Amino acid sequence: MSEAALKFSGFIRRKAPSPLLSLALIPMAVILVLVLVMFWISLQKGAFGTPSATYTLGNYREVFSDPLLYRVTTNTLIFTVTTTFFALLFGLPIAWLAERTTIAGKTLIYVIMTLGLLIPGIYTAMGWTLIAHPRIGILNRWLVDLFELSDGPINIATPIGMGFVQGLSLSALAFILTAQMFRAMNPSLEEAARVHGMGYGKILWRVTLPLARPGILAAVIYILTIGVATFDIPAILGLGNRVYMLSTYIYLKVHPQGAGLPEYGITGAVGAFMIVVAGLLTLWYSQVLRQGHRFEVVTGKGYRPALIRLGGWTVVAWSFIFLYAFISKILPILLIAYAALTPYFVPPSVAMMRQLSLAHFYSMDWQLVLRGLINTATLVSVVPLVVLLLAFSLSWLIVRSRSRMRYALEFGAFLPQALPEVILSIGALLLSLFVFGSAIPLYGTVWLIAIVYVVARLAFATRALNGALLQIHRELEEAAFVAGLSNFKTAWRVLFPLIRPTLFSVWIWSALLVYRELTAAVFLAVHDNITLPAVIWSYWYGGNINKASAVTFLMTLVLAPMILIAWWFGRRSQVSPN
Repeated sequence: MSEAALKFSGFIRRKAPSPLLSLALIPMAVILVLVLVMFWISLQKGAFGTPSATYTLGNYREVFSDPLLYRVTTNTLIFTVTTTFFALLFGLPIAWLAERTTIAGKTLIYVIMTLGLLIPGIYTAMGWTLIAHPRIGILNRWLVDLFELSDGPINIATPIGMGFVQGLSLSALAFILTAQMFRAMNPSLEEAARVHGMGYGKILWRVTLPLARPGILAAVIYILTIGVATFDIPAILGLGNRVYMLSTYIYLKVHPQGAGLPEYGITGAVGAFMIVVAGLLTLWYSQVLRQGHRFEVVTGKGYRPALIRLGGWTVVAWSFIFLYAFISKILPILLIAYAALTPYFVPPSVAMMRQLSLAHFYSMDWQLVLRGLINTATLVSVVPLVVLLLAFSLSWLIVRSRSRMRYALEFGAFLPQALPEVILSIGALLLSLFVFGSAIPLYGTVWLIAIVYVVARLAFATRALNGALLQIHRELEEAAFVAGLSNFKTAWRVLFPLIRPTLFSVWIWSALLVYRELTAAVFLAVHDNITLPAVIWSYWYGGNINKASAVTFLMTLVLAPMILIAWWFGRRSQVSPN
């Protein structure tokens, strides 16, 4: 090893971790505190956080003796399984088509699926409410008029119906999680099966899918983890119809209807239960990934990817892809635009088209909308930059440091991926109310929401920067260190220019995900720190569907150019937030 390399090796072992480690440990400490606060509050009764509070298991006894919770748990189980089924039903075949066949227009497939990641789930939920709600859904209205029925035959506001909509929203994620697996699969075993007379159907069932089982199972577990605690779609479709999931059950305990008081102890107990469930699913996910080597079929000897010719089936394949795009994004967004321009929502007709106007845009509370826009713009400006700073510190230590602590940091960086955002939000709420209180007045500020957003986005940013730093050889930093550059100047003048496309891509993706985020905004927003998605939620939950659609339409106009920028940077750096 050269003298410069020896000096650099000693540098990263002794000096470098001190400032970077301080930054890297900040999000780890925040996550730990949020989880501990959840368990701490769950064990208290009375005036939380004061000497008069009593420590008891009463909250857990009350929760597990509540008949409603068992119904909620059953609903969540049905919803989560249905979500996973429909996410894989659309995402898995499209991933196979994009990576294992000769289908034309693969760039367009990636554009469609990328849009599926970026367009908020609340858009899909609002659109499908307007399509298949038992009372106002246009499909039900048409069926009632056509067959002279007394009630609409389709009800989207059921655990299965909500799971279908959530599955549409997560199909793009299923695509991202499985596309790489199909891309790297060695076709030699499939070709051997074909030589022995197997047809394409049997090869797919008996060879391809068994080889892909670890990747598919990992995607299943990942989507299950999201489904257990997702809030936006169950809230839009289920709350008004009193069909509750665990996340919406917690919401009602924190924001009770009528004159009731928030039940923070019950919230903490349910949140602790969800942490345990998410932890078990994450442990299962890790075990699946560790066992993936048993299914390795890509080697350095004679590997040559082969694609399956679709021939006349190309039309069928593209019909399936366009069906997904139409029912998951295009149709819901068109109906939202229609609802924003109509005086009241009824099925489209020539007469209603003559009544389209901007009346809802003129009559909406523009002071509320502008406050939401300013808060959202603040979050979009601040959160991605903080995420990049913390993620770079973590990634540099994970990739470059030889300290044993890097393994703990890597685990901590992945931890936000395992903790549902509703848990992080409730932990932040309880922390601001009962730990910080008036000493650090975070409650009701946009900065409390920012903390949750930073922690939630950290896992994606760290994974992306890990990959970018692994491609940069250490000798460049060795040369900079020998030339007398400080740690900061080495990062600024050597590393940042080399990983600039990834940095920009992570920044724009983080900004988009912050812009569209609903869960934390709803749980933590009050009058002063409300965001645009929370404004939409306030109108929708208050029963004003048309104004909610109008704000959504405005939000989409701002979202569209951001999506184009994200797609452009994504093509350059091949980063996706999976």
